[in-house]
Amino acid sequence: MSSSRTTLWIYGLTLLVSASLLFAVQPMVAKMIQPVLGGSPAVWNTSMVFFQGLLLFGYLYAHLSVKWLGVRRQALLHVALLVVGFLFLPLTFGAPTDLDLLSDPTAWLLLTLLIAVGWPFFMISTSAPLLQKWFSTLDHPDAPDPYLLYSASNLGSILALVAYPFVIEPRLGLTLQTHLWTAGYLLLFGAVAACASFLWRSPSQGPRQTPLGPPRRGHPLTWARRRRWIGWAFIPTAMMLAITTFITTDVAPVPLLWMPPLALYLASFILAFGRRKLLPPSVMNRLFPATLIGLLALPFLAELPLWAATLAYLSALFFFSMTFHGLLAEDRPETDHLTEFYLWISLGGVLGGVFTALVAPALFPGLLEVPALLILSCFLFSRQAFQDRLTRWLTGVAATIAAIALGVAHFFDATTIAISTPTTIALTVITLTAALAILRFTPARFSFLLAGLAAASFLVILRPSPQVLVQERSFFGVHRVEVDPSGTFHILYHGTTRHGAQSLQPELRHLPLAYYYPTGPADEIFSVINRRSSVHPTAVIGLGTGSIAAYASPSRIMHFFEIDPVVKEIASDPELFTFLADCGESCQVTLGDGRLQLAASHESFELIVLDAYTSSAIPVHLLTREAFELYLDHLTTGGLIAVHISNRYLDLQPPLTALAQDLGLTVRHRVDRVRNDHPYFDLQANSSSWLLLSRTPEDMRELAIDPQWQTPTVDLDVRVWTDDFADLLSTYF
Repeated sequence: MSSSRTTLWIYGLTLLVSASLLFAVQPMVAKMIQPVLGGSPAVWNTSMVFFQGLLLFGYLYAHLSVKWLGVRRQALLHVALLVVGFLFLPLTFGAPTDLDLLSDPTAWLLLTLLIAVGWPFFMISTSAPLLQKWFSTLDHPDAPDPYLLYSASNLGSILALVAYPFVIEPRLGLTLQTHLWTAGYLLLFGAVAACASFLWRSPSQGPRQTPLGPPRRGHPLTWARRRRWIGWAFIPTAMMLAITTFITTDVAPVPLLWMPPLALYLASFILAFGRRKLLPPSVMNRLFPATLIGLLALPFLAELPLWAATLAYLSALFFFSMTFHGLLAEDRPETDHLTEFYLWISLGGVLGGVFTALVAPALFPGLLEVPALLILSCFLFSRQAFQDRLTRWLTGVAATIAAIALGVAHFFDATTIAISTPTTIALTVITLTAALAILRFTPARFSFLLAGLAAASFLVILRPSPQVLVQERSFFGVHRVEVDPSGTFHILYHGTTRHGAQSLQPELRHLPLAYYYPTGPADEIFSVINRRSSVHPTAVIGLGTGSIAAYASPSRIMHFFEIDPVVKEIASDPELFTFLADCGESCQVTLGDGRLQLAASHESFELIVLDAYTSSAIPVHLLTREAFELYLDHLTTGGLIAVHISNRYLDLQPPLTALAQDLGLTVRHRVDRVRNDHPYFDLQANSSSWLLLSRTPEDMRELAIDPQWQTPTVDLDVRVWTDDFADLLSTYF
């Protein structure tokens, strides 16, 4: 009995360590990539596709190697291949020397990940199916049901997700992280070897039938059943990545915010495959259609707060994951087909990742993945559940409540409903009719009915808006140009963050507005620079609408560095914004990462403006000691570095002040509040926060007498950010 318990613990702990390494390396590698591609949510999603793809190949290797060699010889091969992984450690990652390679960031990222982390990750990814398969052949009382070990694997994943943002990232630099990960790989190698020794010492026998797992009578291993596994794995994975994109686009793409969706996704695996069912599959199946209808109401509520929408989508993710993973757990096969089962699950996960990270950005102009997945889920959900009378009744009640709620909300406050009155009435009638008709519908018609309601929600989001002039999606996010309700301003948004505005009135179109209005911090900085007799150029990292171009002059060239080609297209279109067009030859725009492009430049600048922080996708690599040493190398004597740090969620002043002290720089901070009585309040002016840095106090003597420019207090507890260490979590308000 003691020996059996030891064996189970060794296998469980090995899977826990394996999963922890897998899910610790993903945010670690994403952070290593940041100095090259910035903080776009697409970096995380593309990395996830890569890791899911390798996971699929790992599961394919596990399935075929066991099938061809048998578990005992396969274990010997596997231990030998784990040794090869040490040749790739510790993990390293470097920026490309040829910047043209970044013209297609997705292809470059996938190839670089393959070279840097491919083999070790591939070997670790095989652990879940292989160790469960090995365990199923042991002379152990739990061997007939090795699926219980899946909970240990997912628990390890959650522990890594929680530990990285709260324990690892705030305390350890990337170099130390890679060395600790190497030590973890060594520990895993020893644990896998121990599991293999249990296998080799165990009496030879084949896998045994599990009484807890199907196949049941009438459910043979058919291609239809395999397709169901793929579909049931596809929906939760795609939904998890889609909701991650939604959250990180409107807040910030940091591990802390990647964690909740992924943790909920993994927790659903633990609950679904555990022996004790906290939420029975029958309950989840009955509530699924009703929950779906509740989600379909979200697009109709235009003014829903971000926190409420985030909570609703996270709840939906957990519910959908529990539902579809519950279907997988209920339909898991006997252990003869264990590795194949995980192979098809992995394929579904890869397809879900490809859909969200690669297909959706090319297919949809906005973040429309979630409604699209709701439509698909209507057809991939188990139709047998629709035969349950209680399910149909619950769906009918939910549809009726949703219809009444929409009608009441529109009656009392029409501004909260994002559709016209006729459309509201039409959808209400459709929903009420559906609620009554559901009771007599067949499962197939039930699927089409729910899909129709999902499509209606989808069309509401896609409805043309007279205020939206342009909406384009790139690798770096969704950009939208709107005309304000008065019809006198064009405004650029990235997600929900304003990036600039311009007046359509001829006498005002030359004014830089938003964060750059006259009398503001930016205006004062450029006034000081333009009064100088020197004619050195200005460098601006971050383009936006090109508002800063209004401060250019024929004698002072302005160089913009912009990583997103869509932003350049928008700013260069005189039908949208004319700042660049009016600037003419005095303004130049270079595509590419500002830090890398500046490093390749041979020019010196009298003013370097870092204007890439108003959005949620914070490029931390532009705020490190190494980055500022580069800026100083390209700064003329007496030059200034201006950092625009206005942000709804992050306070970047403490780490920048600590960095200035570390480099011996003079620093001043100005916060300008735009209230109702501000002279530019009606001209789309925004409150702004700026930091100004120079080598000596004399370099900014013109601003020293202005009491609005304060010397910020240095927080001695703030650690200086470097390429090796940056704690973005500490900057949250």
